[in-house]
Amino acid sequence: MNPIGERVLERCKKLGSEDAEVYLSRGTEFTVRVYNREIESLVSAESRGIGLRTFREHRVGFSYTSETEPDALDGLVDDALLNGRYNHADEANVLPVPQPADPLAGLASPALSRVEPQRKIEFALEMERRATSLDPRVRRVSDAVYSDGTGEVEIVNSRGLQASFARTIAYGVLETIAEQDSEMQSGFAFTHGRDMEELDLAGVVQEAVENAAGLLGARPVKTATVPVVLHPHAAAMILGVLASSFSADAVIKRRSLLAGKLGEQVAAGIVTITDDARLPEGLASRPFDGEGVPSRRNELIADGVLKGYLHNTYTAARTSGQSTGSAVRSYKSVPEVGVSNLVLKPGELTKDALLARVDNGLHVSQLSGLNTVNPVSGEFSLGLTGHWIEHGRLTTPVKELTVAGNVIALLKKVVAVGSDLRFMFAGGFCGSPTVLIEELPVGGL
Repeated sequence: MNPIGERVLERCKKLGSEDAEVYLSRGTEFTVRVYNREIESLVSAESRGIGLRTFREHRVGFSYTSETEPDALDGLVDDALLNGRYNHADEANVLPVPQPADPLAGLASPALSRVEPQRKIEFALEMERRATSLDPRVRRVSDAVYSDGTGEVEIVNSRGLQASFARTIAYGVLETIAEQDSEMQSGFAFTHGRDMEELDLAGVVQEAVENAAGLLGARPVKTATVPVVLHPHAAAMILGVLASSFSADAVIKRRSLLAGKLGEQVAAGIVTITDDARLPEGLASRPFDGEGVPSRRNELIADGVLKGYLHNTYTAARTSGQSTGSAVRSYKSVPEVGVSNLVLKPGELTKDALLARVDNGLHVSQLSGLNTVNPVSGEFSLGLTGHWIEHGRLTTPVKELTVAGNVIALLKKVVAVGSDLRFMFAGGFCGSPTVLIEELPVGGL
């Protein structure tokens, strides 16, 4: 056992704690943002810390520290036990029964630690340089970011659990500005992997440039009720809004639009949504959760029917259920319920085949106003930007459109999903293919 964890657990037992859990983490972060061929901001940091939960008479005490000296560790235990005295007793405050977690290969790339900081800076600068040279209409970049991180987690507890894993991530974000006459349009693109070598520099630049330049000449259109096609990133952002509603904690507190709908049809029959913490390409993948419970693939909506919620040990005990391995945390916090890799299951249609189903409609590449979605009712009013679809092809760029409705009603109108699964950060690591909505009332002129 880790000597720090062993010392802390021994002191907890000596001072009367019935159970205890030590969460140890350490990691690095490197993020560089460039603007106008200069570094706008740069963060290079290391972190480490220890979080402690104590259990006595069904009261949880918590404290954390970044120090590892004996006096600091003793103080960590004393503070947690003292804090526990003031918390209310709840029989659901328990540690999970230890279970072995199957290892998950490929989460960490040793190559990332060998990349010099200058190469990372050059990656961000090169994204900006290529973007402004690829198309004369793209004269500037509003955001060019390279970021990576490493993390190691170890959990030990008084019930004999000893578990650890390491993970690396890297990604690039590019947002371009295309200008023509007095008009400006923006374009976004995202690339990700386990290390810098997995990032697609040429691809992210081309996509961001095409997305911005392709919207030049956008005009409003008349209000109409038409089929709507969501770009994978737009659909993933809606999926991210839905993420909190899968939390059993939100359901218990009646803060979820899915509360009370277990077993009901909440989406079209072709919609299946999973939270898969063992997904090989998922940046949020892990062999176990923030309490050491083995991770798994959780089917949340299957064929349009709500099958379950996400649980940590506490919410599972409150509802006489089982943890789904969905505890998320840092060393500075107690375990909460959260998603890992939230995925709308792709279908077999290519994007072109899906578009071919639309004779007259709207393709949405950008959404705005997602922060206004009501997490309890699911009501929304969003701004839309994209292209009009005519006879299965993208034609005129359009802007200043709005759509209002309800998230569940939207899911029930899905009539096709593509095969082009794409991921982005949106309230979790969310993935979606292109999605065809039967029809929506789109507000314009």
